[in-house]
Amino acid sequence: MAKLASYRAKRDFTKTSEPEGTAARRKGFSFVVQKHDASRLHYDFRLELDGVLKSWAVAKGPSLVKGEKRLAVQVEDHPLAYADFEGTIPERQYGGGTVLVWDRGTWEPEGDPNEGYDKGRLTFRLDGEKLHGTWHLVRMAKRPRERQESWLLIKADDAYARTDRDPDILEEQPLSVKSGRSLDEIAPGRTAGGAKAKKAASKAASKAASKTSAASPADKPASRAKRPSPDKTSKPETSKPETSKSDSVEVAGIPLTHPERVLWDDQGLTKQELAEFYAGIAEWLLPHLVNRPLTLIRCPGGAQKKCFVQRHSWAGMNPAVRSTGAPVPSGTLEVLTVGDIQGVVALVQAGVLEMHVWNATLEDLERPDRLIFDLDPGEGVAWRQVIEGALAIRQRLQALGLESFVKTTGGKGLHLVAPLTPKASWKEVLAFTRELAEAVARDEPERYTTTSLKTEREGRIFIDYLRNNREASAVAPYSTRSRPGAPVATPVAWEELTPDLKPNGFTVETLNRRLTSLREDPWARIATIDQVLPEARRSKRASQKKGA
Repeated sequence: MAKLASYRAKRDFTKTSEPEGTAARRKGFSFVVQKHDASRLHYDFRLELDGVLKSWAVAKGPSLVKGEKRLAVQVEDHPLAYADFEGTIPERQYGGGTVLVWDRGTWEPEGDPNEGYDKGRLTFRLDGEKLHGTWHLVRMAKRPRERQESWLLIKADDAYARTDRDPDILEEQPLSVKSGRSLDEIAPGRTAGGAKAKKAASKAASKAASKTSAASPADKPASRAKRPSPDKTSKPETSKPETSKSDSVEVAGIPLTHPERVLWDDQGLTKQELAEFYAGIAEWLLPHLVNRPLTLIRCPGGAQKKCFVQRHSWAGMNPAVRSTGAPVPSGTLEVLTVGDIQGVVALVQAGVLEMHVWNATLEDLERPDRLIFDLDPGEGVAWRQVIEGALAIRQRLQALGLESFVKTTGGKGLHLVAPLTPKASWKEVLAFTRELAEAVARDEPERYTTTSLKTEREGRIFIDYLRNNREASAVAPYSTRSRPGAPVATPVAWEELTPDLKPNGFTVETLNRRLTSLREDPWARIATIDQVLPEARRSKRASQKKGA
């Protein structure tokens, strides 16, 4: 009760619809960012810690520009129920104005969060609908007569960071992730604005759908689908629909506008060629993609232009891309999925260059069917060392009875994936992968780290286990990357993992040759293996034995 005394003292709950709330006993790691139009527009940044929401008012809002410091003034703790609050606080009440839920998700602290908070330096990873990657909250020295502590909210340098030349995410994605509305639409008398917009978007999508000959998305999940043989890879039929304009074509029944648009400048690779590439490898791609929640990287102008993250539906979205409501503690979370190759081609039409997937399917979102280790080499780490790291983790997993598979990421690193029969919770899988990763780093600290800070990674491999969080994602097998050369994340056999293998060597231009030459799919058995997460104590014993 004492934790929320200041919060309650400032509010008259007979006049405001804000939740009175209580301090919870649970120890979760949710976060929320609320856009708040009070005496002046600002963003309230809140992290769940010890049963309450630790809160900061960020005047300019969070920035994705690496290293940019945003002033964050700490305010009173809020109840967890406040994360779902969206509405208008009456005038003359504390914080009077309109509030929308701008972003929400989970956060993962590095080290002990209470110790970091007390010391005034929190480093953590966000997995929200808009914000991702690593961030820092750093407390500033208190000035004379300053009643509230000032902190700095800083985006770390990682794959999600942007430059000051990129678009501002606050302008790019201004609407609520809860209702899809703007502040004006939430304000009194304007509650129907968002509904009309959604209805108009739905009509537009339906109209577009009526002009295509796309087959209806399959309802059956492909997470355990049988793999067709490699020699069935073929080039899809491409045609100009009779009713289309001269600048559009159809691939797999999905209309592509501006098919000639170049997506990778160096290769001259066009939108039509990317769609045909995916259609040609559909038998390889779909078993790892269908009915898994997606995080998309959209680059409408191509890989060399501005890109942004998309996790929920947009106006004019083709119905071949599905929108589904997934239950979450605070209500319902919209997730995007595809059911067939038509959905993938529809993503290409929308400028999607990367498809990232959850480690779970729509069949069972609360129990992952895969775990993953992302090996991300820092500056000065040789490719040979990355291979050795992958083999070391594979060996530890084998000692615990888990078989694993490996894929290139289209970048400098590797992903290790272990299939699971869905039984363990996200919390259990995260704890297991964290314990194993920390054991590897503890045994060879000069080679490995579980810290994402760039200064800690030079000459070492960052073992990223945080991709095992609920709502976190990893690039899908056979997805392209928005990087020079049009590389493709590609499953490989353990025997292929040699210094001769280039980590970004498989591309849109070369992958078909690889697939047609393979005698066997290197991941053919991933859908048939029946294995469950070992008990935590088994992991601990194996780690101790390894370090002895």
